[in-house]
Amino acid sequence: MSQYKISVIVSTYNTGNYLNEFLNSIKSQSIGFENIEVIFVDDKSTDNYTLDLLKDFNESYENVKVKFSDVNSGFPGKGRNTGLKLADSDYVIFADHDDTYTKNAFEVMYDKIAENDMLISNFNQVYPNKTIPFKSIYKDSGEIQVLNIDDDKNLLRVPAAIWTRLFRKDFLINNAIYFLEGMLAEDVYVATYSCLKANGIIYLNDFYSYNYKIRDSKNDKSTIHVRNRKYIEAILNGYYKIDEMLMDLEKTTYGETIFKSHLTSWLYTIVLSKLEDNDKKELFIKSHDIFEKYYSSDPFFKKRYDKLVDLILNNKFDEAVIESNRLEKIQKNMNNRSLLSKIKNKLVR
Repeated sequence: MSQYKISVIVSTYNTGNYLNEFLNSIKSQSIGFENIEVIFVDDKSTDNYTLDLLKDFNESYENVKVKFSDVNSGFPGKGRNTGLKLADSDYVIFADHDDTYTKNAFEVMYDKIAENDMLISNFNQVYPNKTIPFKSIYKDSGEIQVLNIDDDKNLLRVPAAIWTRLFRKDFLINNAIYFLEGMLAEDVYVATYSCLKANGIIYLNDFYSYNYKIRDSKNDKSTIHVRNRKYIEAILNGYYKIDEMLMDLEKTTYGETIFKSHLTSWLYTIVLSKLEDNDKKELFIKSHDIFEKYYSSDPFFKKRYDKLVDLILNNKFDEAVIESNRLEKIQKNMNNRSLLSKIKNKLVR
């Protein structure tokens, strides 16, 4: 039996400025720092401060492991898989390096998971000037518990937020549930796969375990807000891997539920990007099959993207580019109006 109750696995890359705050949130856990194993897997950082800090953690704490990768993979999946194989605890959770956990996160999650294969909690969205608790599709419902996903398919629509999910380590390993490597949507893949395979899922919709920092400024962007061709295509590649997984498991009937928000969000990312028209066209061509198979209108976007999807489905890719550029102008105007409103409100105060 492991001496630790939970292993926290963190993939890092040039994020030394956040690591002390992250580790302090682990050290202050009410379950006791001595009951937690922390595994950092560094994706060949080039920042000496990050490397020196990780070395210091490794030397200073008996329950902290640091693995330095020989090659930069460019994505978090490989580091998370490496950390899973190194974990000694019976339960594992995968954190991002720039966020923090609430003080009683691990105590509550560990006490609640019981015989379930997976526990999901909720999170706070932390902006530079405010914190907003995330509201799921379950709104103000409290605890949701099911034996398997057929009991409540809406659990597949809970954000993939992998850092809020506590897993039985043996459940992941015995079912060969590993993160995608060399692409994104790796968290959606594991969140989906685990929901489809789990015997026992508990969702603490009213418990906020994690503080998720929204980093989307010019000089400080988290991966999800990087909008270049490489990352947008890496997300699409991940979606196709999820499709392959659904076909292997003979679970494609769940696909529309799984992709309901993801496909429109992917289009939204393209609209907000600065991609050249040719890049957009190539991505629209590549996305055709996944949209044809799984797209359904997401109420959150109020059908704003239905016309763009219709053009993609009908192979009108040049027109799709024009439509995406039109949507970009609309979005810019909306953002400008929002900014002006914030300025006016600030002046009134």
